[in-house]
Amino acid sequence: MPEALTSANQIVDGESLSLLMAADRLGITVMCSASMLQAKLSQGLPSFVGEALKGLTTDAQLAIQFVRSTPGVTTALVGMSGGAHVEENLAVAAVSPAPVEEFSACFQATSADYRHLARFGSI
Repeated sequence: MPEALTSANQIVDGESLSLLMAADRLGITVMCSASMLQAKLSQGLPSFVGEALKGLTTDAQLAIQFVRSTPGVTTALVGMSGGAHVEENLAVAAVSPAPVEEFSACFQATSADYRHLARFGSI
C-alpha cells in the first residue's frame, strides 16, 4: 500500500505529510504486518521490481525487500508455513535494505505495470 508513503493525508503542526513521514516526525515506530499480502506477492511480481531491487532472486524476497526498504518502516512482518519459506525469507537478511535510489525506481514503472499490480488489490 504505497499510499502510506506517497499520500500526504496527515496533518502535523499544520503541515500535510504522508503517514510514514508523520510517524517519523512524531517519533512513532512503524511495523508492517501482512507484508506479502497473505502470500499474494510471493509470485507473479512484474519484472520492474526485480530490476529495481538488486541482490535477490525470488518474488517473495523482493516483496519483503520492498517493504523493509520503505523509508519510515522499521519492521516488516511475514508469515512462514515451512522450513523452505524460512530459508527463502532469511536470505533477505543477508542483503542490506535497498538504497532510496533503488527503492524509488519501483515507482518509475509504466501504467501497464501498475495495472498488473492492481490484480493483487494493493493499489
